[in-house]
Amino acid sequence: MNFSRPCAAALESSGRHLSSWVFALALSLLGPVAIGPAAAQQDGAIESEQSPSPAQARIKLNAFGTLGLAHSSETRADYTFDNLQPFGAGGHRNPSPDVDSRLGAQLTATLSPELKAVIQVVAEYAWDGSYRPSINWANLSYDWGPDLRLRLGRIGLASFMASDSRRVGYSNVTARPPIEVYRLLALRESDGIEFAYRLRTGDFKHNLSALYGKRTVTNTRGQHVHSHDVRGLFDTVELGDLTLHAAFQLRNVDNQNPPLGKFYSLGFNYEPGPWFISSEWVRAINFDAKGLEVTRDAAYALAGLRVGRFTPFASISELRPRSATGVPPVAQRSYAGGLRWDFQRQMDLKLQWDRVQLADNSYGTLQNVQPGTPRGGRLDVLSVCLDFFY
Repeated sequence: MNFSRPCAAALESSGRHLSSWVFALALSLLGPVAIGPAAAQQDGAIESEQSPSPAQARIKLNAFGTLGLAHSSETRADYTFDNLQPFGAGGHRNPSPDVDSRLGAQLTATLSPELKAVIQVVAEYAWDGSYRPSINWANLSYDWGPDLRLRLGRIGLASFMASDSRRVGYSNVTARPPIEVYRLLALRESDGIEFAYRLRTGDFKHNLSALYGKRTVTNTRGQHVHSHDVRGLFDTVELGDLTLHAAFQLRNVDNQNPPLGKFYSLGFNYEPGPWFISSEWVRAINFDAKGLEVTRDAAYALAGLRVGRFTPFASISELRPRSATGVPPVAQRSYAGGLRWDFQRQMDLKLQWDRVQLADNSYGTLQNVQPGTPRGGRLDVLSVCLDFFY
């Protein structure tokens, strides 16, 4: 759940060339430069509270980051945010800053009333154990009228409700999006093309988009996993205080046979006043090395209440396999509760506790499990996060 509606590892050779080209084009066309406290606008990060004047709107530089610590009661394995982090809290280091800490910057250049260039760079704990910065977004967008937009380059995938803001801790009420749901799809961006269209039907406002591209992800073993023919359809619907989101995605992945992978998601957020509730369901369908279809479902529900500068919240999330593969399942359920304190403008402090219940005969999403560790059981994770944006 986004805290406010406006919010939102080595580099591949193609990504370097693309981003360098976009960056050079932006700088070559820039006139007067104004850099100030505005937030990232494209691909859904954070928007500025004040609109700059036309003379100042040529370029915007935004920054965001999280300083986090997570402590796990399970010291024989690692608790991580996703399966692209090689280590986490627990067995490797306890407490660990690697689960949630990151630093990012975004440059948005308005080249003309219709043409805009965006580059976003983020340094976070990556597959090789480093915080080497990587380019997440590098794209050009062109507006054909008020409702139709074309984007070309490295584009964030709107696979989840918080896809655009998952790295911007300040825009999320919790310490991190529910790991049971958000780790089901490692593909976060695509190098390709996207068409987006805004449609109004009565009181409904649709933000529709269709995308085609490719992307390579490096896993914790240093293997390059290539996804090509990535196709996606996405829709975000607004109706008063209610926001709905749906996504459907197909891709061909070179480390499975057959290569076709499918992804579905449905979610909503209802925010009529100081209280809010949101929920999301996702399904991922892939094939293992033996050609067996592996289907997994995940879902969460989150609720909270804003009381002045404080926001207490609670959530429940679950990851459940739908296929019998003959190997121990990856399955778990988490209960979380916490408090967000907006102690200063554009900064917050979060305290969160997670009780993770592993399914019988399962290590859940734990990584680097030491030999002899029994399956099942439960663990507690305590997290502290300091978020900011500029």
